Amino acid sequence: MDDASLKRTNDVPRFVQHKTALRLIVLTLLIISMLGPWMFDLINVPAEYTCSSPFTRLYGDFCGMPVSGVLFFGLFIGGFFQMLFELLTATFINRSRELLIGLLILPLIPFFTTTLFIWKKETRRLQTVNLVAWTMGLIPLLFISTLTIAQYGGISLRLWGLWLYIVTALGAVALEIVLLKRKTDNT
Repeated sequence: MDDASLKRTNDVPRFVQHKTALRLIVLTLLIISMLGPWMFDLINVPAEYTCSSPFTRLYGDFCGMPVSGVLFFGLFIGGFFQMLFELLTATFINRSRELLIGLLILPLIPFFTTTLFIWKKETRRLQTVNLVAWTMGLIPLLFISTLTIAQYGGISLRLWGLWLYIVTALGAVALEIVLLKRKTDNT
């Protein structure tokens, strides 16, 4: 190894040298977050009765059962494609606001871009696409988490899958910004 390449290796922070491993960790955390709870499925149970496990008393006469991220996205994506079908067959009437549910597909995109990133050669364009995907996936979930806190208060912390996704996405955005900046500095 010549002196110039040794100097470049020593200038790079240690975590940058393990980009693929870091992205694999991020992808693993994303998958784990999808298996955890993201929302509560509400059921009306009068206050004089207790909520038995797996239900949790949320407020007043309502109990909620935690729903995983996989089921969360399955419900919304299925509804979105049903609405698209209705739109194409001209049976979609007065439900245009519900097309906004399509924004809930955005948090799934980083799974595909990060997976692609691990298997393909790293390019600046792909790195930018991955950064944008993580950012776009984070935006609707920050809105959902704000609504969840407003509605359920401290009980919303039981939705650890949602919170793990948000923390993972923030970390992935920070990682990609640092790696993108490092690549800019090296060129």
